[in-house]
Amino acid sequence: MLTRAIAGIAALALALPAAAQTVKPGALKTFRDWTVGCDNGGRCKAVALAPEDGSPDEWPGFMLSIEREAGPGGAVTIALSGQEDAQSPVAILIDGKPAATMRGKAITGAEASRLAAALAGGSRATIRAGGKSAVNSLAGLSAALRYIDAEQKRAGTVGALVAKGPAPDTAAAPALPFVRALPPTGTPAALSPARIAGLRKSAGCGITDDNDGPPATERHALGGGETLVLLPCDSGAYNFISSLYVIGRDGKVRPAQTDAPAGMDPDARVPSVVNGSFERGILSSYAKGRGIGDCGTIQEFAWDGRRFRLTEQSEMGECRGSTDYITTWRARVLR
Repeated sequence: MLTRAIAGIAALALALPAAAQTVKPGALKTFRDWTVGCDNGGRCKAVALAPEDGSPDEWPGFMLSIEREAGPGGAVTIALSGQEDAQSPVAILIDGKPAATMRGKAITGAEASRLAAALAGGSRATIRAGGKSAVNSLAGLSAALRYIDAEQKRAGTVGALVAKGPAPDTAAAPALPFVRALPPTGTPAALSPARIAGLRKSAGCGITDDNDGPPATERHALGGGETLVLLPCDSGAYNFISSLYVIGRDGKVRPAQTDAPAGMDPDARVPSVVNGSFERGILSSYAKGRGIGDCGTIQEFAWDGRRFRLTEQSEMGECRGSTDYITTWRARVLR
């Protein structure tokens, strides 16, 4: 699967005063009709999935997610995504019985904790909003919430969602790493058509100057007199691949470096991003598992003067109707 192809992680040397950190996004797990994952800061999220054998026309218009922050008394949030916009108020029924009313975008606090536990004990949830209705299977949710309890070290404590016990809920949230990023100031360096053609050849691109009207090469100032080059390289039905180069202060062009695999081929001779962009100093990539975007990997990187460092990664490993991606890595950006 696409997400597995870009899920391998390399060593990260973050600008921390202590030992170097390692970029290791959390793993996603699927329990029947729910998928779940946690990030390096301990935040966890469980997301409802459409039936495995259902067509897109049969997918639920509304799909539940349950997210919880790490740390003692970590906040619980229950929200909706899906093919439809849920008009408030939203009625949530469990096995046909009224369970909660959502007014606004989400249910939070003690009400969310209570509802999460109730959902875990049910078979199906019905969501009604604006005259429309959708059914979510609750098969696997109890296991997904138990996974969250275990990952957040709440299993056996009074603060667990499902795996409750008598122990106090005291496990602290892991500290997030940080990246010292350069502000993207200056003027991007120029590249001649001949140099661009040479870079495409070096990267082994399928797009060449022989094609009719290849997309324009993007150049962005990185700060410190260096320039990012987003070089159109290959394309498919819904994924457009750009190879990454950096023009140094000395005018030499070299492949960019990233501290985590990016793009669709971690072993490519030149790193790349998919459906990429560079805005406000953040390099983004969105590799879709299929065109509707209900699976894939979203990444953001910041430039620290030597390489692009992963600051956020969100994933959906199951192509089953949900575009509510789960965050698996976070880092604070300091400028």
